[in-house]
Amino acid sequence: MRLLLIAFLFIFGCAARAEAPAHCFGAGDILSPDGEFSARITRLGRSACGESKVEVFSADGHLLSIADYTSSDGQTGEGVVQVQWSPDSQFLVYSLSPPANRPNGRYTLAVYARKQNKVKTLTAAKPDFTFTPDALEMIGGDGQPVRMPLAATP
Repeated sequence: MRLLLIAFLFIFGCAARAEAPAHCFGAGDILSPDGEFSARITRLGRSACGESKVEVFSADGHLLSIADYTSSDGQTGEGVVQVQWSPDSQFLVYSLSPPANRPNGRYTLAVYARKQNKVKTLTAAKPDFTFTPDALEMIGGDGQPVRMPLAATP
């Protein structure tokens, strides 16, 4: 009986860890609304949301930016939860799951700025964000709602 219980807990525990939460992005290509850029999300690793590499390409296939959130152990990197281009195609925004070794459970919100060709990061309490026609809205690291006009987005 004890052996059966140990086997059940082991199998159930392993299966639970192998499943990604329903809200994780996974992998794929995201085309900007104007069709001039695409982002490729590659999922690696063994953690719940996996670990991600985010690459931005021009329409003619030139690699413009790489952001690598993988780890050497395959378990402590960050995986993309949500990803979306801004309505004007000027920004690619994506949220990343907190790695297992981050004690506060905060999420990273990354913003790729097309004009600067750079990624800047923000701390967020939740992985969800939305776009209005002129702003990025999220829950900041302090738990308060944040509305960032797209013109002022880093």
